[in-house]
Amino acid sequence: MKKNFGLASLFLVALPMLTGCGKSNPILIWVGTESQEFYQTKLDEYVANYNATNDKKFPYAIEVKGVDTGSAAATFLDDTEAGADIFTVAHDNLGKLIAGSSGISPITDTSLLAQIAADNPDTFQNVIKGKVSGTEYTFGVPYIAQSLILYYNKAYLNATDVETWEGIWAKAVTHQKQALSLTGTDGFNNSFLLLARNVADDSTSLQLYEDASFDNCFATGDDTVSKLKWGQRFFTGAYGARVPSSSGWEVELKDELSLSVIGGAWHYNAALSSLGADNLGIAILPRFTITEADAYGTSVAGTVYQSGSFTDTKMLVMKKGSTKADYLQGILKFMSSKEIQEQSFEECANLPAYKNALEEFEAMSADTMEAQLARCQTEMFSHGIPQPFGANSKFNVYYYSKGAPELIAAILQNTGNAYSTDQAILDELVVIERVWKTGNKEAA
Repeated sequence: MKKNFGLASLFLVALPMLTGCGKSNPILIWVGTESQEFYQTKLDEYVANYNATNDKKFPYAIEVKGVDTGSAAATFLDDTEAGADIFTVAHDNLGKLIAGSSGISPITDTSLLAQIAADNPDTFQNVIKGKVSGTEYTFGVPYIAQSLILYYNKAYLNATDVETWEGIWAKAVTHQKQALSLTGTDGFNNSFLLLARNVADDSTSLQLYEDASFDNCFATGDDTVSKLKWGQRFFTGAYGARVPSSSGWEVELKDELSLSVIGGAWHYNAALSSLGADNLGIAILPRFTITEADAYGTSVAGTVYQSGSFTDTKMLVMKKGSTKADYLQGILKFMSSKEIQEQSFEECANLPAYKNALEEFEAMSADTMEAQLARCQTEMFSHGIPQPFGANSKFNVYYYSKGAPELIAAILQNTGNAYSTDQAILDELVVIERVWKTGNKEAA
């Protein structure tokens, strides 16, 4: 969806270079690689407008660099001195960024704080704050939202098929193909069953660091056992789900080995390339129904679950102690404004974080795949939760990096035939819960 910015924009791109202001010591900004060109153009315009409306020139050039936003926080913390003045992170990285003396600065500009409060849903406002020395501050500025959705092959599946995993699985059996490819078995990309909720009352017994507490983790509910038993049938049954292979999910879609994949907006271009515009379908994650074979304890056969997702915001943060601090919050306000969020969607298919975007941004109602991608992600926000890992740096580490995702994957695949009984599954869920709470598989 790239647009031609024309000669005027090319002039604006060149303007900071012509002025020579601060080009040897630029304000460095990291954004996702897919958005680098767009934000460079917009920030060149920002500088040009500043120069046209102020008595003095903007004192710095602005350099926008494309980075992997998943690893940006770690890269920044490896060398904060060389790190960007402003950079993009998922909100669940907040805990590690403010641990100790904090590597990032809080937002203090009253007009920016007012914009954040006015434009963002409560779920985002609750995850961009953190405490330093007992005082709570706002550190992040939401500007992009994201959730997991389903990409599927319309040559084999229709809109009715993809309402349920059973519908997809039935077509997969008919065509002797796999129903689903996962992009990863990590705790994010393989969270659709763990985060699933009862359709009847939107309930789940699952708890993940509720109220920012290690103690408020719970993985051993009857419904969780039942969901993973269903998942085990799906992952071990003929033509069901498949975990990542050496060929990669893109090849599996392109070669029609698999009919669908769970992914985020960052997978969109690859999915489009694999299936082509005529065959790529986009939908919310499907539902599934517990059978007699899956029901455990108080769970009842016939219960329908809606697959879940982490529904997150990407936020902009600023380096603590930046020598350009006086100018950073104005840039943050500009980059996160309603106008720029809408343009970012139109140019880069970035889902806006703005709370009324679906109603107010005309482009999101268009008859395009990008608009369908946005609408499906937005709908998934009612079926998911923001990653609850930002309040403490250990939450993220314990959930993702201490072995729990591997144990969930082992249950689903019934690795070594070790999880063929209810008790074996429950016993491993006890271990998973312990890992979330303590970071250790073994009891103290």
